[in-house]
Amino acid sequence: MLTITRFFVAIPALVGFTLAAPSAHAQAAPAPSEAAVADSVELKNGGYLRGLIVEVDPASHVSLRMPDGQIRRIPVADIESADRGGKSLALVPPPAGAAPAAAASAVAPAAAAAAPGTSSSPGAPSAPPVKRPSELEHILAGIPGPRVKLAVEANRSAFLERRIGEPDENAVAYHLVCKLPCQVELPADDRVPYRVSNLRLSPTNWFTLPKYNARVRVDLASDMWPVWTRSMLVSGVLFGVTGGAFVGINELSGEKQWARTTGYALLGVGGACLIASGLFALFSPRTSYSLERTP
Repeated sequence: MLTITRFFVAIPALVGFTLAAPSAHAQAAPAPSEAAVADSVELKNGGYLRGLIVEVDPASHVSLRMPDGQIRRIPVADIESADRGGKSLALVPPPAGAAPAAAASAVAPAAAAAAPGTSSSPGAPSAPPVKRPSELEHILAGIPGPRVKLAVEANRSAFLERRIGEPDENAVAYHLVCKLPCQVELPADDRVPYRVSNLRLSPTNWFTLPKYNARVRVDLASDMWPVWTRSMLVSGVLFGVTGGAFVGINELSGEKQWARTTGYALLGVGGACLIASGLFALFSPRTSYSLERTP
């Protein structure tokens, strides 16, 4: 029983001692010494700091140990005046424009390395990229002799082409000289032929350059006209053969009306297709060109 009573008495005493310990410690904490706050720094914004100056770089910063032990680094540009041990410190503020100049000098080499050939002065126009001659320009420049001026125009969008390869080759490649309408200067002694063409259009025949300045007028036709001509011809033959077969079946099978009617209808369609094929061959437009001498 005595032990339990002592236990309940000890608990309040322990709690009271715990609560009193921080206040006693706070009262016992020593105040900052005079040496810890012997120096001072006055800021340009009106602030005033006291502590112990532990580092001075007259052109960069001042390091001040605050009374709580923290180190504060203050740039010279923000300091109005500073006293150390009762004596004023001679600080050298950075000259106006020094930081931007240093930044510009640091950025300029990187900019020059990133964009060679550009101007380093702000606002200066950048140099245009150098255009390399194409393969065709190299070829034409290597042909000696005079040049002729050609003005080429067509009734449809097309290109002036210069052939690559021999005429007897199955596949003919070409360089695109210019898009029509255009005016070009070409070597008069160029023996490689030219033509005007584009997709879904019948090209002109290959022609060699004239020895004089000229205007080339081109009338281009669709490449579907020959296809329609051949299609009508083939359709006429097929319908005619099929219609003749039905008429023959009618004769062999003993006057079957449906076979004779079908045969005559197919023969009529075949005849119409053959007539249409002939008309396409006679009147369909064809690609043509003409040369007109110019001064």
